[in-house]
Amino acid sequence: MVCAGLETLVDQSITGILAFPTSCDYYFYLKMMAAFFIVGASSLFFAEKLRYQKGDMLSCMGISAIATIFMSILGTFLKIIQPDIFIEILVACMIIIAIWIIKK
Repeated sequence: MVCAGLETLVDQSITGILAFPTSCDYYFYLKMMAAFFIVGASSLFFAEKLRYQKGDMLSCMGISAIATIFMSILGTFLKIIQPDIFIEILVACMIIIAIWIIKK
């Protein structure tokens, strides 16, 4: 897939520059939020495992899902994450949070 270069960028504000990757890959920020979720959950899990010699992966995933929701809300307010991508992120994270709450 060939993407347009930066010379075709019309909106040169910070929001326009941050929204540029979605012109080539519509799911760019969905992938970024998924990567943020995975890195956050695994770093919380391994830090908890080092500290207490046992870790609860579901609670680490729930905490990371809350952080991912807040990051995607911020991205939606800045107009770099489209509303339908935000809904997909929100639903996936809410399912993880619901499972975490039910488990307790």
